[in-house]
Amino acid sequence: MKNIILHITRLIAVFVFLFLVNHITYGSSVSVLKADSLRREALHDIDEGRAADAQNKLIEAYEIYEKAGDWDKMSLCLYERAIDYMNIQDLMNMGEQAELLCELSVDHPSVMTRYNYHSVASGYYSHIDSIDLAIQHGWGAVHALEQIENPYDYNIVPVWSYYNLAFFYDMYFNPPQVDSVRYYLAKSREVLKDSRTRKDSIEGLISVVDLEAWQEYYEKDYTNAERMMLEVIDMIDTVAKVSPNTVITERGEAYKFLAMIYEEQGRWQDALRYYKLVIENNNIRYDLDKRLALQKVQTQYEVDKHKIEIHNQQLTIERNKLELEQLNQKNRANQWLLIALSSWLIIVCAVVLVLYLRKKNIESRLYEAALEADNMRHTITDLKQKTNVEPIQLMVDELISQLQTFAKRDYVQRAIVELQNLDLAHIQVLLEHGKKITTMDKRYILCFAANMSVEDIAEFMSLEPASVYTVRYRIRKKFSSQYPFPY
Repeated sequence: MKNIILHITRLIAVFVFLFLVNHITYGSSVSVLKADSLRREALHDIDEGRAADAQNKLIEAYEIYEKAGDWDKMSLCLYERAIDYMNIQDLMNMGEQAELLCELSVDHPSVMTRYNYHSVASGYYSHIDSIDLAIQHGWGAVHALEQIENPYDYNIVPVWSYYNLAFFYDMYFNPPQVDSVRYYLAKSREVLKDSRTRKDSIEGLISVVDLEAWQEYYEKDYTNAERMMLEVIDMIDTVAKVSPNTVITERGEAYKFLAMIYEEQGRWQDALRYYKLVIENNNIRYDLDKRLALQKVQTQYEVDKHKIEIHNQQLTIERNKLELEQLNQKNRANQWLLIALSSWLIIVCAVVLVLYLRKKNIESRLYEAALEADNMRHTITDLKQKTNVEPIQLMVDELISQLQTFAKRDYVQRAIVELQNLDLAHIQVLLEHGKKITTMDKRYILCFAANMSVEDIAEFMSLEPASVYTVRYRIRKKFSSQYPFPY
């Protein structure tokens, strides 16, 4: 009899255990399905321009994946949030997502977490002009991507990983690394064949053909360059019917490209027609930029609101403790109130007496100070009229001072003499013709103007020569063809 009861008890225990395991597993599966649904809705919201709604849904999905221990999908949520921040030019929040992705890829390494981290980091560093890091992370993204069997199952569009590297090698090297550019453009075309949606294919192909047109332009093949860019405009018109706000920038760049090559060929009427189109497109882009700015503010508000709601719960507990402590302090303070009032009256009387005694002396000093300030203003005005010390002179002095620490180098004395003899008025005029010239750009321009070689500048700046070439190419991009960068 005892054996039968023991056997029945064991069967009941096994049944209860299996029921609980099944219940927990089912509940976890339902939660993950909900998170998947939230991600799909968020991606749709991003396409429709509802950035704030998308961010809230991605945050909720991230928290569900975190409870389920699904690290890959957690990284996808961070990746999609970062790309949305990049689209509205919110680089601060994009950088935060990159840091979280880095931590996730270290704590839970996988092909997916590595890809999402390197992809976001590459985009982030390219936007802050850290091109060496952008290329390094671009390689990491491509290496991880090629280990993912079905990237489209994770909403990854592979063409952009290859295209971004092609763009870096074209934009940030002087001369452009043509072989590398064409290699990654060819890889981009390969993965376009497997694109899941026509929209993905066309948007990727627009960027690829656009960059191919630039390669033809570099080789002065205007006919092919024109044909390719007109093909780009046709594809842009196709995408605009589905998503009109996503191609405004590409359309403007295509118009400027055609106007440029027509101008170089002396086809003035065609160039004028496309310059007019550039102006019209810029007006449309201005309206879009205003909407993106509003989206950025709204998105930040919604994200901060989510953080504040959690923080407020903690504040409520702290506030109750604080109120209780304040009541206790108030009771103790009342005991000393009379003594404090008496001391305060004594101090006030003493202060009034001191102020009265010093009043005349202060008035006299104020009068003298006013006269001295007036004299000083006149002196400063005279000095401003007699001197012409510009910030650029201060920068030259700083460079000379730094060069003197390299006294044993052959190029130092020659560079110092060149800097001392620079025509600063000419340099100032040059800087005024550039666009968004940074302080670091000015330092490099002064070094170039002082006839320092790339190797000398690299040693002086503690850089690799390739980085100096990159900087010079980027500076050249900031000058127009009417007033080109002369160094």
